[in-house]
Amino acid sequence: MTDALPPTGTPGTPGTPGTPAIVWITNPDNYDPRRHLLLQKEGSKRVDLFERNGLPVRVVHSGDLVPAWSGGAPRLYLDEEDLLGGGHAFLLSDWTWDAGIGRHVQAITRTIRAAGRVLLNDGIRDAESLGSDKLAMCHEVAALGIPVPPTIAVPFGRYARRVLPVVGRELGTGPYVVKPRAMAMGFGVLKAEGPEQLTAAVDLLTPAALGAVVQPFQENDGDVRVYVHRGKTVAVMLRSPKEGSYLANVSEGGSGMSFDGDGEVRALSERLATGVDADYLCVDWLLTREGPVFNEWMTVSAAYEDLPEPDRSRVAAALVSYVRDRIAAGS
Repeated sequence: MTDALPPTGTPGTPGTPGTPAIVWITNPDNYDPRRHLLLQKEGSKRVDLFERNGLPVRVVHSGDLVPAWSGGAPRLYLDEEDLLGGGHAFLLSDWTWDAGIGRHVQAITRTIRAAGRVLLNDGIRDAESLGSDKLAMCHEVAALGIPVPPTIAVPFGRYARRVLPVVGRELGTGPYVVKPRAMAMGFGVLKAEGPEQLTAAVDLLTPAALGAVVQPFQENDGDVRVYVHRGKTVAVMLRSPKEGSYLANVSEGGSGMSFDGDGEVRALSERLATGVDADYLCVDWLLTREGPVFNEWMTVSAAYEDLPEPDRSRVAAALVSYVRDRIAAGS
């Protein structure tokens, strides 16, 4: 799922204040405006899915929102309207490479939670820690006895190079993968062939204040995404990088296809979803020579549109069912 959605008030996007809806809070500033236009079609498909199933969607830009405590209650102002007063559920695109946007998104998230509203991203135990932090994910998954790659976090600012001797000791001489600790869609993922390239990558990443992790680069046959709903696998997609590439993300040029998979990948995914109390979870695995290794997970933000039928319809039905259940159950 991307932030590239139609703006509020365009056809197919309910914009009437006070009408209960899913309020989708997006961060289009994550994208070059030209790419944003190209991605609108995918986002519109998700809006259309919800609306066809009786779940109206209202799209707002995170930059237009002002979180507050006022009049004895949390408030989330869009101009003069308090979005927390309309009985809405919320869907928040919470990843960004801009530290300022990230802090603002955090304020929005905490305000929605404080108001007791349904935040659809929160369908996982300890959502603030485990929702997007790849290091936190690895700690949690390893505690469940599931294979994870060695993962080392890069310190901040002038201390960043202190990661280098730890990487050399724990991961050897490379190659490595350097990635932001909390991003999506393959943004900022870099392959470093050895210590010299790793040093340069760390130096270049440090001023961005994104926070990064270093992992070993593992030869693999692709990236498998498993869609789990209510503890059962509903679809598996094999994502393969284009020739000469190391990124399997479809958004970065990879291709996706249905994958029968082996029982181990399905069983591990179901065990993981149960372990983090997620009724809907999409788990990515690397298929290595040693077997499947955990990569990351996503909740409602994971794309499914590239799946062929009948898997696409099955995952879409699971997503709609999950959203309805969350709204019915309340925060």
